[in-house]
Amino acid sequence: MSLTRKIDVCKKCADLEFSNRLNFVGKPFVKFQVEEIWKPEQVKVLFVAESPPWNGKQSYFYNQTPGDKRTNLRKEVLSLLNLKSLEEFRTKEYYLIDVIKCRFNKKVKKNIPEETIMTCSEQFLEKEIKQLNPKKIFVLGNTAKKALQRMTKFKELTYHKVTDNYEAELSGYHIILSAYPGGQTRKYQNKIKEAFAKLS
Repeated sequence: MSLTRKIDVCKKCADLEFSNRLNFVGKPFVKFQVEEIWKPEQVKVLFVAESPPWNGKQSYFYNQTPGDKRTNLRKEVLSLLNLKSLEEFRTKEYYLIDVIKCRFNKKVKKNIPEETIMTCSEQFLEKEIKQLNPKKIFVLGNTAKKALQRMTKFKELTYHKVTDNYEAELSGYHIILSAYPGGQTRKYQNKIKEAFAKLS
């Protein structure tokens, strides 16, 4: 079974008490054919983000629908990389995935529950990293860091914050930590720019 299909049918969190905050239908990774369209043959830098935004059925990093104004992450990332389009992003052998594959409603509580982070890390993220074999892993935000540090090979990340200007070789992977760009993290804008500068 392909990764896209596994993501599409996954409902591992359906029995958890907060499952009503997860949308199991129309997962953006599947809907926008991310694996088929946007995955480069060789991944130079794998960007690991948190989850697709809850607001707006079309809002998503890889959705280029005209008029979609809820694409803050794409705008921020492309700007920080001095790129103009997703096509350039792919040509540079960059690839972005979310730890959480479903849209998650953070209006009630902002933090994504540990159970979902653990499930998605075990079911998808670890396998994706192994399959993609990126030269670098660029961690966008604390939820992404939490998902990675659950893996034995990245356990050292537990002792670092995304704002620590952290960069290291762990188990053969070059890891860079960064605060999530945009929104409430704008106070860390200089640190975010420093992290992205490490890719040049």
